[in-house]
Amino acid sequence: MTTNNDQQSPQVRFGGNAQNYVSSVVHGGGYSLDRLIELVEPTAGKRALDLATGGGHVALAMAQHGADVVASDLTMKMLQASRTNHQQKGLDMLYCCNDAQNIPFIDSSFDIVTTRLAPHHFPDVPRYVQECARVLKSGGVYGLVDHAGAPDVEVGKYVNAYEKLRDPSHRYELSQLEWEDLFRDNGLRVINSELHRERLNFNWWNRMQNNDADTVMRLRVMLKQAPQAVAEWLEPETPDGAEWYFTRWMIIIVGVKA
Repeated sequence: MTTNNDQQSPQVRFGGNAQNYVSSVVHGGGYSLDRLIELVEPTAGKRALDLATGGGHVALAMAQHGADVVASDLTMKMLQASRTNHQQKGLDMLYCCNDAQNIPFIDSSFDIVTTRLAPHHFPDVPRYVQECARVLKSGGVYGLVDHAGAPDVEVGKYVNAYEKLRDPSHRYELSQLEWEDLFRDNGLRVINSELHRERLNFNWWNRMQNNDADTVMRLRVMLKQAPQAVAEWLEPETPDGAEWYFTRWMIIIVGVKA
C-alpha cells in the first residue's frame, strides 16, 4: 500500500516514472538546456557534477562537450535509467546516489555544478545552495534551471498548490529575486539571471506523473477557474474539445564562486 507520505517522496514519484523523464522531449532538449550548457561551458579537462540528474540530460550534454562528469541523483532507478541511456549513446560517466543537500565530495572538488528542474522538490534549498558552493573550486561555475515562482505571494501560493496536486513531491518554487539572494549569500557572483517562458501541454504534463482521472479533473478546475492574477501568470488556454496549454516560467541562473 502506498501512503500519502510515500507519494510526497521523490524516490517514489520519480522512481516509478523514471523512463518518462529519460525519454521526455521537454526534459531532453529545448532552450533552457542549451542555454545552461552555453553558460557553464563544459570542456575537456573540467570536472562537472550534475545534481538531481533525473533523466541525465544535462550530464549527457556536458560529457558530449568533453567534461569529466559525475551524475548524481537521490533515486537509484533514475540513475539506472540515465546510465542505460548514456551507454546507448556511447558515453559513460561516474554515478552517485545521494541527496543534493548533502554532497559526498570534499570542498573545492568541481569546476562546474549544475541542477535542472529539481530544486522545487528539495526540503532545504538554502542548504542545497550552500553545498553547491562548497564543492565548487574558486572561479568555478554553478548553473541552475528550475521553475520560477511568481513574484506575487498569493499567486505563488495558488501555483504551488496546483503543482503539488499534480505531483505531491513538489514543495516550493523560488522567485527570481529569491534565487539571486541565495546565490549572493553563498559567495556566488551572479553572471546570468533570466526568465524563460515555456508552454506546456496539460495532458502531457499529467501523463508524466501518471495521474488518475480524479486528479486530472481537479487540476482542470484549478486551471479553468484560476483567479485573474494567477491566470495572468499561467496564461491558460482551455478551449472546449481541444488540447489545453499553460505557461511555466523557468529561471536560468548562473553564478561564479569567488
